[in-house]
Order: sequence, then structure tokens, then C-alpha cells
Amino acid sequence: MFESLQDVDTCGDKVAALRAAAPGPAVMTALRSIDPRSVSPGAQVDMLAAWEKAAAWVAAAQQDVLAALDGKPDEVLSADDWTREEVAAALHLSTCTADRRLEVARMLVRRLPGVRRALEAGSVDYRKAVAIAEATENLDAAGALAVEARVLPKAPDQTLAELRRTLRRVVIAVDPRAAAEAHRQAIGERCVRMWPVEDGMAELYAKLPAEDAAVVMTALDTVAAGMAGGGSGGVSDNPPIEARRADALTRLAAATLSDPDLPTRHGRRPHIQVTVSAETLLGDGDEPGELAGYGPVTAETARRIAAEGMWRRLLLEPGTGRLLDYGRTTYRPPADLTEFLLARDRVCGFPGCNIPAARCDLDHTVPFGRGSTSAANMGALCRRHHRAKHEGGWRLTRHGDERCTWTSPAGHSYDSAPSYPASPGNPAPPDSPAAPGNPAAPAPAAEPPGGDATLGE
Repeated sequence: MFESLQDVDTCGDKVAALRAAAPGPAVMTALRSIDPRSVSPGAQVDMLAAWEKAAAWVAAAQQDVLAALDGKPDEVLSADDWTREEVAAALHLSTCTADRRLEVARMLVRRLPGVRRALEAGSVDYRKAVAIAEATENLDAAGALAVEARVLPKAPDQTLAELRRTLRRVVIAVDPRAAAEAHRQAIGERCVRMWPVEDGMAELYAKLPAEDAAVVMTALDTVAAGMAGGGSGGVSDNPPIEARRADALTRLAAATLSDPDLPTRHGRRPHIQVTVSAETLLGDGDEPGELAGYGPVTAETARRIAAEGMWRRLLLEPGTGRLLDYGRTTYRPPADLTEFLLARDRVCGFPGCNIPAARCDLDHTVPFGRGSTSAANMGALCRRHHRAKHEGGWRLTRHGDERCTWTSPAGHSYDSAPSYPASPGNPAPPDSPAAPGNPAAPAPAAEPPGGDATLGE
């Protein structure tokens, strides 16, 4: 094919030929040699399509590696399989995302060979391959192949939304009983999740049975209909219905948190936590605050949250924003040490895991008896990664500067560290500060020399 490209008269024709060619290293090398600014808009579109096919080819090769790394005949990873942690740490993914990548690879390589070949040929992209794999997940092998045979011929010319609509119809038609069972299983997987997004905002995602979603929307519409004026921040005097629904959701949740009978965790009532320096709190600085479960927020937002709640003081190291504490001699951390650890770690200590520290176990890195109950020897680990350390062959080493090193069963090492609030002139913690529990660390003072950690409750 590339010999024939030497006879092509124009660069545009060469790009068109590359678009039509089977993707692979030679095509990618040829594409990389062409400056997209030097060709016509039509040729640029051909280049874009050719690179899309090349990306699909690369994705297909990655599926083979993931499936080989999994290396098990069963179709579902067991709870005691720690391969997902290895993938998560190596690719800087969350454990859930790594788990899903492994599941998709397993389905494409072992159950959907036609989709795997189409991905390698570039006729479908990775998102479409994932959609087919997910839609057939609850079918047996014969049902998955039947769906593949019916949807794959049209998939290259469909948008992702069109393909998903086709899949929903075909899956029900191929195996109505499996579709009904899948719905029952999906009810068990209902969830609500949150993701931080730009500009101090966050997205909530809810996966609910259709009738339950209708109940939620009816409640939000009812509360929103009686609301006037702006909601969070009072941005608008006449917000649209979507904004009033958001305000209604917040109002309903806030009312729930005021219930005195709510359960506690780590001996603490549910609360909203923000960490902020004394300078920022008093208006003498504009360092970002840190909202637990979210991340950095503006100084204005941190001051507003702190003003609406009760305060608890934690010691910060001058100049770095690093939390300080001292050793303990009992197994269960006292309340102030618990508060300290949850505020310091924010999330689970495994690389890429974002489970909030408040929902984690407080783990002794060196078992109690050989190691102390102190900030230097303790940290927040979600239940799964706590088990990975004790049962899964992963080793955790805590360093004096609060960095952690995880060593996998495969022998690879990955670093993890708490994310500290930025301080003026020192946006990241230094490599070798005094460590909590270390004799070189400053002792707690009656008045913190560097600032306060103010927790809104």
C-alpha cells in the first residue's frame, strides 16, 4: 500500500489513502510526517479520521494486554483479586476505573471477537466497543454473540447515542428474561456519586430505578416551585427551574443533616469540613481552602463555609500548611488525633483512590505493639485498600514527610501523598520537613504559629 503512495500526485490524495488504509504503525508514521496546517480542510478531515482509526487500533492492542494481565478464565474479578490495584497505580486511575477497564477488555477479547476485530480495524472506536460490551454484560456467551451479529454491521455509521438505542432494543429482543434480570441487578447497583468540576462546582450523578427518579424529580419540582430568589451564592433574583431544582436538592439535604438521630462515624456527627489558614479566615490572605470530599476552593468560599459553622482548631506548620501532631500510646486514636488524621489525609491513601477519609478505616501502618498510635504511623485507608495491605500482597511504607510508598505484588512501587493547602511562596510541601511523631517536629502550641485549620460542622 505504501509503495502505491509514492505514486500519489498530491498530499491530499496521500492523506485520503491513509484514511482508507488499515491502521497500524506504518500509517501512524506517515500521518505524523504530514503537517496538518499544510493541507486543505478536506485533507485535514481525512487526517482526523485516520488518527481516529489509529487510536482504535492502539485501544485494541491495549485490550489484549489487559486481558492477559487479568489471566483468569472466569469473567468477573473476585473480591480478593488485586490486579485492578496494579492497573490503577500503573495508569494513575481510580480503582473503579481500572476495574472497569479490565472487565471491558475481558469481554472484548473473550466474548466479542467481532467487536475486538472491528476495533483493531478502526471501524468502531473504543467508546462504541465499550457500549457493546456493557450492553451484553448480563447475557450468556451465545446471547452476546447474537447481539454482536445484529448491531455490528451498522455500528460504524451510527453515533454513540444511536448505537446505544439500538443495543437496548436488540438486547431485549435477543433475551427478554436476561433483560428483566439485568434490570433487577441494576436496581441493586443504584448509586449517587459526586465529581469536582471547574469554577468551584461539582456534579452529582444519580442512577435510580425510573420510578424512584420520578419521585425525586417530583419532590425537587415541588420544593423549587415555592422558592424565589437566588440559591447558592444568591447569583440570580430569578433563577431558571434547573437552578431552583439544584437549590431544592441542597435544602432537602441540609434539613436531613439537622436530624439529631443520624448515625456517627469515627465518633463524629456528619458535618461539612473546610481547612483554611488563619490569614485567609481573617481576610488577610487569599490562599485556597480545602473542602473535604471536593478539593481546593476559593478563599471567599472557604470563609463563607467557616462563617456558617462551628470551628475546631488544628495545628499547621508555618510556611507549608502541613498539619502537625504528636504520638499516642493507645490502640484506638483519641478524638483529636482522629480529627487530625481525617483532616490531613482527606482521602484514602492508596494512589488514585478518592474515597473520603471520613468513610475510611484509620490503619496502623506498622501493627500496634510494634508501631505507635500516632500520626506518623497511621492513615486513612478505604476498606478495600486496607485489605490489599493485609491480604493482597501490597506493602505500605510511610516516610517521615508523610509521603507513602506502595509496593505491589508485581514489585512496582508507587508514591502517594496528602494534598496540602497551598501557602504563599510555597505551593507544595518541601521534601524533608519535620515529621509528625518525630522528635524534630515542633510541639503543639497554645497559639498555632502558622495558622488554623477551621472545620465547618
